[in-house]
Amino acid sequence: MSEPGSKRITSLDQFRGYSVAAMFVVNFLGGLAITHQVLKHNNTHFSYADSIMPSFIFACGFSFRMSFLKRLADLGPAAANKKFLSRSLGLILLSLMLTAFNSKFASWSEMTSEKIFRFAGELLKANLWEVLAIIGALQILILPIVASRVRVRIAAFLLFAMLHLFLSWTFNYDFVYGKPNWMDTIWGTMGKRAWDGGFFGLLSWGEIMLAGTLAFDVLERCSIPKSVAWLTSVGAGLMIVGYGLSCLTTLYNHEGLTEEQITTISREPVVPSFSNLERREWRSFLAEPPFVPPPSIDARSLNYWMMDKRVVTQSFVFFSTGFAVALYGLFVFCCDLRGGGLGLFRTFGQNPLASYIIHHFIATSILAIVPKDSPLLWALFGLVVSFGMTYFFVRFLEERKLYLRL
Repeated sequence: MSEPGSKRITSLDQFRGYSVAAMFVVNFLGGLAITHQVLKHNNTHFSYADSIMPSFIFACGFSFRMSFLKRLADLGPAAANKKFLSRSLGLILLSLMLTAFNSKFASWSEMTSEKIFRFAGELLKANLWEVLAIIGALQILILPIVASRVRVRIAAFLLFAMLHLFLSWTFNYDFVYGKPNWMDTIWGTMGKRAWDGGFFGLLSWGEIMLAGTLAFDVLERCSIPKSVAWLTSVGAGLMIVGYGLSCLTTLYNHEGLTEEQITTISREPVVPSFSNLERREWRSFLAEPPFVPPPSIDARSLNYWMMDKRVVTQSFVFFSTGFAVALYGLFVFCCDLRGGGLGLFRTFGQNPLASYIIHHFIATSILAIVPKDSPLLWALFGLVVSFGMTYFFVRFLEERKLYLRL
């Protein structure tokens, strides 16, 4: 543990603290039946809960470039790369220990070579990818370019997007959903579903982290008022692009199609059919706005163009990135320009790793007495207790200037 450096960006601490606090809320409430859909993760549209992880990864990208450039100047390339590589591997290992592999062997007799091979395959495909492991892997993924010029990182952003789209078309969409595909045959993980993108979802999350590195450049090179203008306008533009991509999902509507046509479009979840474009009004091509659930699967086939956090589709990436960028612009306005800020966000934002670890154990304990079918008042009481205890312990560390860093 060590005290954080003296040079801090208030808006980053506040934004990161907001993301951590919001994560605690949606993680606690997300599994309860009483919770409104907007606070639940889903695979078909963008909810508020789905905005939290992208915002946190965006903030990690911002701080990654900021701290890497400082270490690069102080230590040189070899030492800086070694330091961040070891830190990233440490995050992955810590995530594994916190989640207990997200799987287990029930008895020694199950530990056959076949089942150990499947265990390893499922770990790499799905079970490993919780938020800390994802962040650690992303830092390794973009480490070669984190100090590169803006145009290099923008090119990498677009390359990751195209590569994820191509892989999803060839196998990854079915791979994530546990449907028959050739990659599962190789990995020996047939029928196993992934979450948060699985192994190949790192490409999509990498786009969001790269966006965070670019936001750092904006604040470094521009005045605060100009940074606010840049961030909010670029964020709005990315959200428009994300929504535009999501409109392709309307090409999977069943209205007016025969059973044979519905079967045909359902077989191609990534490349839509344009055969049903005729005799449709332009309004019919507008997808539901974010935060609004789409029609049921009886009216629209599941497809890649939904804002799908499970696959981490490109419509989700662009919209959630834009949401994070624009929201961060508002934090820059309120904190760096107007001098605002909340002590709660500062406490969590300056010690996010300790906050996450403490929250993990406290929330697990409190949820043991908050069943999934709890009434609203008991669910809220559990949330207040869990959140309050987490804040108490993290604040205790802050008062003693103890900050957890890998």
